[in-house]
Amino acid sequence: MTTPRSRPPVAVGETLAALLAHLDPKGNFRVAQLVKRWPEIAGDQIARRTEIAALKFHTAIVKVSNPMWIQELNLLKPEILSRLGEAMGNDSVRDIRFVRGRLSGRSIPKPHVIRRPIRRSIPLPDLKDPALREAFASLIEAWGRSPR
Repeated sequence: MTTPRSRPPVAVGETLAALLAHLDPKGNFRVAQLVKRWPEIAGDQIARRTEIAALKFHTAIVKVSNPMWIQELNLLKPEILSRLGEAMGNDSVRDIRFVRGRLSGRSIPKPHVIRRPIRRSIPLPDLKDPALREAFASLIEAWGRSPR
């Protein structure tokens, strides 16, 4: 003889969601899930220029590499939000805020210093014509100031 169950069976997903809500009250798991899925949600071109910074009160804070992209992404916000809702499967992200910031995942190359040889004066040939001597001196001086 079997004993009747006191509770009906519960789906594993519901149990895991309740467990995660208990173990992660600040929602760090949702941020990790958002960071992991951001490239597929936003697309490769946008993902290279953006980075998820935080998730605060159902608003994703996204760092963007330059202001021009912020303007472009604000125009694409409704489309990105709809993709976020489909991909995340819940309403953990209701809005997106794009902010200017340095992306941490990308290494920015430092400028390479080029050592220039020390300039030494060259003895000029003795020119008899004063106009030619003046033009030659002006040419040498301009060459010395020119960037190389």
